[in-house]
Amino acid sequence: MRRVPQPPINPAVRGLERHFFWPGLVMTLAGVTVLFGGIRHLTGVDTTDGNAASEVQLMKAFSTAGVQYADQQAPPPPPNLDNVANPAEALDRWAKEQANRQPPAWKIRVDISAQAACPT
Repeated sequence: MRRVPQPPINPAVRGLERHFFWPGLVMTLAGVTVLFGGIRHLTGVDTTDGNAASEVQLMKAFSTAGVQYADQQAPPPPPNLDNVANPAEALDRWAKEQANRQPPAWKIRVDISAQAACPT
C-alpha cells in the first residue's frame, strides 16, 4: 500500500465547526408543548362523573373494560315511595316516563374507576 501525499493544513483558513444552541432549544420546547397538549387533550366522550374524558383516560378505559355504551345502561330506578305524598301518582308518572322513553342514541361513557382486566 502506498501513502498518498496530503496537502498541508492551515488551521487559520480551515472552517470552524459550530454547534448552534437555539434550533435545538426551539425544537425541544415545541416537542414538550406538543407532548403536554396531547396528554391533556380532551375528547368528546363523557365520563361517569359528567366531565369530558382526556385521551389518557379513554385509553385506560378501553384497556380496563371501563367503556359503557348507552344502550347497556340500566333504566332509572322507580321513585322512592317513602318520601312521596301520593305513591300511586309517582308510580304512574314513572311508568309514563318509561313508556315514552326513546332508545338512547349511540353514545359511550368512560368509567375511569374501572379495574377489570383487558378484555382482549
